[in-house]
Formats: sequence, C-alpha cells, structure tokens
Amino acid sequence: MQGLAEAKTHSKPETVAAAIEEMSDFFIGEDPFATERLWLEMYRDEWFSKNVVNTTVISAVDMACWDIKGKTQDRPVYELIGGNVHGDTIRAYANGWYTETTDDPATWQKAAEQVVDDGYDAMKFDPFGKSWQRMDREKFNHSVDIVRAVREAVGPDVDLLIEGHGRFTAGQALEVANALSEYHPTWFEEPCPPDSINSLGKVANKSPIPIATGERLVSKYEFRDLLANTDVDIIQPVIMNTGGITEAKKFAAQAEAEHVSFAPHNPQGPVATAISAHVDAAVPNFMIQDILQMYDVEWVNDPLDPIVVEDGHIEIPQRPGLGVELDKDVVVEHSYVLKTRYTRSTFSRKIGKPVH
Repeated sequence: MQGLAEAKTHSKPETVAAAIEEMSDFFIGEDPFATERLWLEMYRDEWFSKNVVNTTVISAVDMACWDIKGKTQDRPVYELIGGNVHGDTIRAYANGWYTETTDDPATWQKAAEQVVDDGYDAMKFDPFGKSWQRMDREKFNHSVDIVRAVREAVGPDVDLLIEGHGRFTAGQALEVANALSEYHPTWFEEPCPPDSINSLGKVANKSPIPIATGERLVSKYEFRDLLANTDVDIIQPVIMNTGGITEAKKFAAQAEAEHVSFAPHNPQGPVATAISAHVDAAVPNFMIQDILQMYDVEWVNDPLDPIVVEDGHIEIPQRPGLGVELDKDVVVEHSYVLKTRYTRSTFSRKIGKPVH
C-alpha cells in the first residue's frame, strides 16, 4: 500500500528530494503505524535536527504514514487523530490574489472585490513591497493607503489579514500596527524577523492588532518558546515543514493550553490543503486555513481529485486516508524544472510581492 504526501521547502524542492533519499535508512522497511517512533529517531539521530530540510523530510514520511493508516483502517485521517470538531467544512482565507496588482491602490481594490465575488470573506495580503527594517514616510503612507483601499472595497465584514513577511524592527512594526488599527485587520502576520523572538515579544505586547506568526518555526520546542515568551494570538505552523500530522496536533495542543488560535500556513498545493484540512477538523482551537490554489497556476488542481473549495470553505475529504489520489500522468506533464538562474527582473518581482 502506498501513502501520499506533499512536502517541500521554499524554492528548494530538489534539496528535499535528495534529503529523502539520504535519510531513507530511517524509514525504509519500517512500520507505518509507528509514527511517534519514526519522528523521534529521525529528529534525534539526524545530527542537525533543527533544520527545515530535515523536518520537511520527517513531514513527508509522517504524512505518507498517516495516509497508509487511514487506508488500512478504511477511515479518513481526521477520524484517527481525534475526530471532527468543526463540521463538514472549514473556513479558509484567500492568499496569492494580489500578485498582479500595481502601486495604484485601485488595482488592489479591483482584485479584492474579485476575491469577495469568488466567495471568500477573508483575505491575506502584503502591502509593504520590498521594505526591510524601516520604511520612509512616503512608503509607509502608501502601504496604509493600500489597506484603506482594500477595506473600502470589501466593506466591514471581511477579515483582512496583513502579512509582514518578517520585515520590521519592533518599533516600526508597532508604528505600522497603530496606523492600520482603524481598518480593523484580523491579524498582523510575522511583523518581525523570525530570528528575533525578543522583537516579536515587544510587538505582541503592545500591538492593537492581534499578532500571528510561526510559519518559519520547525519544532514544538520553538513553539514552546514562542508561546512562553510572547503574547501572540495565533500560531501558523506549516504542517509540511514541521514534522507532519503527528507534530501538528502537538503544536495545536500547546497553543490551546494558552488560549491561542491555530491557523496553519499553507503556501503549497492541493495535497497540502487536504492534509491541513484533516488536521484542522480535529483541532479544537482551529481558526482559519490558508489556501493559495484558487490564485495559483491554472493547472494546480489537475493532478488529483479536486479539493472542493466553495464560498470560502474547504470540504473535509471523507474517503480513507487523506482522501485524495494523484493522476500521475498529469504530474509527469507538469514535472518540476530546476531554475538555475534568476534574471534581475524576475528576482525583483519575486521579492517585491512574496506570497507565503
């Protein structure tokens, strides 16, 4: 029996594929039901455990094992990890919708209106361009203008999730939060670099907007420190990079004990969306799910039985295991091609409007 998974690091899929081969002695021939032991051995015995490539390999193995468990038991994964807490669907927010906007706030308004027309009542976006550490006054005001324009376009009942991509000093992040508060964002995501928990703690302590973060943390030990030393309101682990389903339930429980919400980050494809949906269904403190695929490449849903997303909600797969199967012919048709070089314009475009 085969198990399916989706796991990659940002811009390094071949690195992860190579690492899976290099770490295969940990799992080839092992019992797929032994997910706790497999996690322990792969994390404990791989020397540089605190490494996103290592934890992504662990995630891939773990998620494939859970798919096998579900298929063997003829039950969907969410039933095996605690059962459904939230009904047949889970709420999602739109990501990736703003990549074709320009400096003109009117283009942001038009794009945001389309997101609402697509059925979403929550959307995430980064209005800060290529800012780093601090913005000059013109750029600061322009970023605020974009948020104002989006709020005016969608009205008061749509959740606006502001993405910081880890850019700002604590002081600048607080200035941004105070300026944006009148537009009632639901959260301010990753306002400070992830290598400075002290900066994040200062912001979370004083921000008038709830702080969400965690997409670049890779273990329960880092989430422990985050929750113990800051007043963040929402954690956002990437299930594909942090040890898979086995560890995701632990992150959620750590947050639940602190009355912190759980909103997994998901910049990957539809298999990752299905995996996230199973975890979300079984997590009491689940808040909302990141989803990119409606605004991704046109063929993103073609390789598998589609994950149903309707009116801003994801249907929880009901078939055994993860409930999805790949069409391998379509996968081959869209095989990954290594990009050996960025042009200056391509690189600028990528860092100008990152979508994570």
